[in-house]
Amino acid sequence: MKQSGGYQSDHSKATFFNDGNHLFTQYANDNLQFHDQGCFQMKYINRVTSINVHWAEDYLKIVEEKSSKFIHIQNAYLRLVMNQKNQQFGFRISKNGHQAEFYGGSLELIEKIKKYMIQSEFQKKYQIIEKIGSGNLSSVYKIQHNISGQKFAAKIVKKSTLARCSKFEKDYFLNEINILRLINHDNLLKLEEIHEGEQNIYIITELLEGGSIKDEILNNHFKEQEMIKVMHSLFSSLYALHKNNIYHNDIRYDNILLKDPQDLQTACFINYGKAVQIPSKNCNLNQNNHQDQERIINLCLKRDIYSLSTILLTVFTKKVYNLNQVVDELLMKNYQYITQTEYMELSLPLQRFFEMIFTDKCKKQIDILTCEKILGLDIFRIIQKPRSSKIFLPQQLFPQLPRRMSKFVPCQSDREKLDHSEDSVKLPPINRDASTSAEKSLSSSPKSQCLLYSHLTTVKKNNNLKIINKVIKQNDL
Repeated sequence: MKQSGGYQSDHSKATFFNDGNHLFTQYANDNLQFHDQGCFQMKYINRVTSINVHWAEDYLKIVEEKSSKFIHIQNAYLRLVMNQKNQQFGFRISKNGHQAEFYGGSLELIEKIKKYMIQSEFQKKYQIIEKIGSGNLSSVYKIQHNISGQKFAAKIVKKSTLARCSKFEKDYFLNEINILRLINHDNLLKLEEIHEGEQNIYIITELLEGGSIKDEILNNHFKEQEMIKVMHSLFSSLYALHKNNIYHNDIRYDNILLKDPQDLQTACFINYGKAVQIPSKNCNLNQNNHQDQERIINLCLKRDIYSLSTILLTVFTKKVYNLNQVVDELLMKNYQYITQTEYMELSLPLQRFFEMIFTDKCKKQIDILTCEKILGLDIFRIIQKPRSSKIFLPQQLFPQLPRRMSKFVPCQSDREKLDHSEDSVKLPPINRDASTSAEKSLSSSPKSQCLLYSHLTTVKKNNNLKIINKVIKQNDL
């Protein structure tokens, strides 16, 4: 922990993120709702005053005895400090060479504001484990926090590379950071914090260890009902983006990763460089360009929905499409690229969904289609039917089975089905306790359930026998 002694090591003026603004500003936007974070002692230009701090997203409101002022903390420098006189911890905010220190109150405020700010102690806080990916401007590494041991992902960008980039590429880089700061959803990539060193910029996010959803789905066989759950999860994530007026604009297989390799419902959207927020919270539009804005929103919304729908069509049909070409044709209302025969073997609700997206049968409906309306379609109301069997046993009579690790298990191959056929049902072991024997003999075949029934009847009391006989008679009826 660096001690506060004459404001050493202030990088806020030379930082890549310096916007040239002053530390304090007069805030004029009344849309944000500020929340009280407690009382602090603020040290500013060798003067100490008692203040109250209020926070709303990337703004701090500093309330003094007779006045109030604001700090726009976006891309300001954040550093933990310690008061040498009373050994009290606090934090320092620096911007364009100007700085203020805050002591007292709750340091939980740091966890709320750190993703909006820049820090400079990456080497002290984290240890690099291995390289896990690379892009045009950056390389991605798995890292570990030195104190907590928690693992994260760090996208490392060389500042020398950014210096050679065009303005468009720099804007692309900064836009991704700004979008990450705005989103907060389980299936959207979570930004932890940002660090800047002398040579590199470190964007630290949660670690996604499940790999590409494309590899997992195309290399395995999953039931239609399981894939509909994945479909619902992805549209829910996209809906969370659109509710914040954010449009991804680059949905493709490489930009959908799994958080958990054993759970397809953890599919997560990444790479927000091309994403846009319309309208931007810092943009005040007049009535003259309001119509243009509506057209852009409608275009971005449809592009996201068409892109995700085309990926899902690949998921269900196992046929890979030229994503950009399909989306461009659909945006021009050309519905001849994908034919109806390509999804005729799917269930009726799925056929109706893909007909709505890829044909001209629902022109009026597609013009006003949103993720919210998609999530209300019949396809997501389907309840998986219980397997058919002549014998039904109350749930409380079954032994407690161990929970499997994966929510979605690939379908059995033909050979596996043959090995688990009715002719290969094994009797439960004799010298075993009742619960273990029942657990081992449970399978999906009717004969296995009969064996389970006969085995349970030998160990249950007379009252359970009456319940079972009564249920059997009802099922026979």
